[in-house]
Amino acid sequence: MPQKANTTSGADLLLEILRNYAVEYLFSSPGTEWAPLWEALAKQRGKGIGGPVYLGSRHEDIATGMALGYAKATSKLAVCAVHSTVGTLHASMGIRAAYQQRTPMLVLSGESLTLGEGGHAWVGGQWERFLTDYGGPARLVEPFVKSTFCVNSDVLLPGVIHRACRMAMNAPAGPVFLSVPYEFLAAPAISSAPAATEMPVTALADPAALRQAATILATSKRPMIITENLGRNPRAVSDLVDLAEMLGAPVVESMHPEQVNFPRRHDLHGGFSPQPFLEKSDAVLLLDMIGSPWYPDTAGRPAKATIITIGEDPLRERMPYNAIAPDLVISGRADNALQQLISMLKAKLRGQKKAIAGRSARIARINKSRRAKWHKEARTTAKNSPIDMRWFCQELNAVLPSNAVLVDETIISRTSLLNTFDGMKPGHFIDALSGGLGLGLGAGLGVKVANPDKPVITIVGDGTFNYNPPLAALGFCQEYDMPMLIIIANNNRYRSMQMAVDNSYPNGWAKRTDTYFGAQISPSVNYAGMAALVDGYGETVEDVAEIRPAIARAFQALKAGKPVILDIIIDDEMKFLTSVH
Repeated sequence: MPQKANTTSGADLLLEILRNYAVEYLFSSPGTEWAPLWEALAKQRGKGIGGPVYLGSRHEDIATGMALGYAKATSKLAVCAVHSTVGTLHASMGIRAAYQQRTPMLVLSGESLTLGEGGHAWVGGQWERFLTDYGGPARLVEPFVKSTFCVNSDVLLPGVIHRACRMAMNAPAGPVFLSVPYEFLAAPAISSAPAATEMPVTALADPAALRQAATILATSKRPMIITENLGRNPRAVSDLVDLAEMLGAPVVESMHPEQVNFPRRHDLHGGFSPQPFLEKSDAVLLLDMIGSPWYPDTAGRPAKATIITIGEDPLRERMPYNAIAPDLVISGRADNALQQLISMLKAKLRGQKKAIAGRSARIARINKSRRAKWHKEARTTAKNSPIDMRWFCQELNAVLPSNAVLVDETIISRTSLLNTFDGMKPGHFIDALSGGLGLGLGAGLGVKVANPDKPVITIVGDGTFNYNPPLAALGFCQEYDMPMLIIIANNNRYRSMQMAVDNSYPNGWAKRTDTYFGAQISPSVNYAGMAALVDGYGETVEDVAEIRPAIARAFQALKAGKPVILDIIIDDEMKFLTSVH
């Protein structure tokens, strides 16, 4: 039977454990089995107890996307509750993204063990007919979580939740999934919550291995550094600057940087592709990489270089394939390893000041030339029609507030974004591309939750926008008074689909006849009109002369608390991307 209001329930116990771990928010897409949790949240508010703030959404992609974006923006544990097997299936892409991107997340789904039998008819008949599957929801996510478990005893409830919080945060971080039966949440708690405790401390790199790395770097004539996710700790970015300057080494942010990992206007910032430096490099330091530093793994590997990789998951054990074959593998925190390398290199680099200065000057010339070429070419497109994405980014960058946070879920437009927004500080760029499209709007809202006083701009392609649940995202903006600017780079197609056909069949029928199945998004939808559904502001921009006025109107509406959609009609970016590094 359901518990009385004056007793402590399993749901009360769940909230207490989350409070003990300083969990700030509970992201959710609701389901009927969470009634005990809703009651516990109401009790928490009624008694004035501080604890996880409930943030509900109308689609699981938004809930898990918010958890993903919030965790990326804060490096804190994100907790998400979804609806049994059906909600888990919707949420699975967000869970998989958290697994691949090493993002700490505790995902809770509901379950029923009794299916209404044994005096538990209050559970509801929908469980017997619609909501149960063999093995339950915990079985569905097994391939892409750190741990998955259906709580099978109310005695275990507090210990399981306690362990799950720590496991999600333990390096390498990632999602932990728990299926929590309705009956255990509703019944009086049998055990008490574990005392408040700290999250696990990430293991540090072995000093002996770091001394070996320092020797390799100190004797290198053309060292190079590649990183992808070091900027999750903004303080580490300044340490990376120190290391790069000590070595006279270019720093490449990989093909898909998760954060701002190195100042993009620094003379040693080598762009977003290692290709210009790989052939002559004799030592490559990989720091906190999630993906491969080059492609393909074997063919792209520099033949003359010693490869050093440092990070919490240096061999990318979660991926089915990784063939970069590093020569020195060091497990541990990359940010701490940086500090140790700097200390070790000070003595080893004595007497190399002139050589390093010459190396730095050469790299600076290459990088300055690359950046100048990019911006010059962008300026030549100022009058193009349709709008060139390079010019749109230039215009947005010119008026972007200094405290703005940019969330990116684009594919083809990514090159324009990375090369144009080169003044962004660490923590002000968040990658939301997870391999599966559809999480960007949720991620943007999660970043907004983490940065309520900063303007958040989420940029997506029109194809990407169609994979997202926009009404659920806009509804969240309205319900929680969290306005966000959504920019759609609209080329009326899935350009990557067309690109795949062109690359596979360069002289094929599709290219000769301009017949690309699966690529067209036509006729185009009035995306901007969706904003009016939640009293927001929307505008379609086709004329280059209207870019800045439209952006000004967008920020004015955003300041007034309105969610905004700018639908920017752009030209085909593949016309220029083939020659860009």
